[in-house]
Amino acid sequence: MTDQLTQERLIYAVSTHWAKYVSRALIAHLLAGTAIILVVIAFVTAPKMHEIGQDIFLVGVLLFFFAHHFFFHKLMSEALLDIIITDERVIYFDDCLLTCDDEHEIPIHKLTGVEVRQHGLIQNFLNYGIVWFDTGGGIVELKRSIPFVPHPDELVSTITELMRRNRLYDSHS
Repeated sequence: MTDQLTQERLIYAVSTHWAKYVSRALIAHLLAGTAIILVVIAFVTAPKMHEIGQDIFLVGVLLFFFAHHFFFHKLMSEALLDIIITDERVIYFDDCLLTCDDEHEIPIHKLTGVEVRQHGLIQNFLNYGIVWFDTGGGIVELKRSIPFVPHPDELVSTITELMRRNRLYDSHS
């Protein structure tokens, strides 16, 4: 009795596109700007209305603290590679520091198709999109898709080649 051991090989590994930070960055900058305006208002009103100036200053500092941590929490959550393709499976990590640590895994032999979805001028110009995996149900589900994939056509061609090889191997076995 000989057991045939197969070693899984890494084919492709990449992090998701930087565009996922844009909404958080805009919100953080808006909150930080509001906080700075509140601090300036606090310094202007402090000589005339001391108690109100202190309250406005405290709110401004707390808002700035929140905006800073709001943005850097997103940056620290996304420090690792998110998309890993091996010769046997597709792995996608969806993580958010201290609150969420999901791993989505799709075996290559269960895939019937892979699609790229790039909608809008920004996604096409920055060359990122959603890679959707068809596992036979035909329903578009978030669990079976990877958002913010950089160069999605390259990733899909890699997965398609792996699917073709897998089917050739299965037909010869």
